[in-house]
Amino acid sequence: MEPFIQNHQFNVIKHQAALMQKQAHITIDPEVEWAVRSEAEAKVLAAFDHLTAEQVTVLEKLPHLKTEEERVTFLRDLQPMRIPFPIISQNEVNGLFPKNKKVKLPAFSELDWYATTYVGWKDIAASRHYMICLIDQRLTGVEGRYVISARKGMCELCGRYGDMAFTSISKRGHAGVNNKSFGKHLCYDSKECNQFIQDPINLIQFVKQAVKDQ
Repeated sequence: MEPFIQNHQFNVIKHQAALMQKQAHITIDPEVEWAVRSEAEAKVLAAFDHLTAEQVTVLEKLPHLKTEEERVTFLRDLQPMRIPFPIISQNEVNGLFPKNKKVKLPAFSELDWYATTYVGWKDIAASRHYMICLIDQRLTGVEGRYVISARKGMCELCGRYGDMAFTSISKRGHAGVNNKSFGKHLCYDSKECNQFIQDPINLIQFVKQAVKDQ
């Protein structure tokens, strides 16, 4: 079977499998338990726009998982069906940030491309936040300034509660003057954010707004 599960979709599966087992184990009524399992299955299937009959058959195993061992095995068996983020080269990064000749790259060799919805890293010395994501099958890069949040908060990309940084993007007017800016509170650690993001819509909207009219 060809890979068909993107990272955010795998996160949905992983989250629903864990939540389903937790709720099912504290439910006595068999009908309520099956309703919980059916709801988990429905949310997983809804995460995909198109599925073949073979792919549906794979995912329909979810509500029948009874033990922790079965859940772990189910998720492990999905690994060959995951779609990795495109591996990025140095030249591609330079092309995505042509105005910045001093982009400091992260250790891409340590990145799990299968567990990546977007690539994000920080230049601590310059307080710069770099992000690369895939929009309409094209790599798109965004550069902004970040400030570490004093308090924990909710990430506007993945919904996770934890250490945050406010990333702001400045928009330039026709005269080259900053005329407005916008930003979002994002997970300080992009790797952790990628572990929790279940819908890329906020990410895509943020990146599109950042690159619009630039």
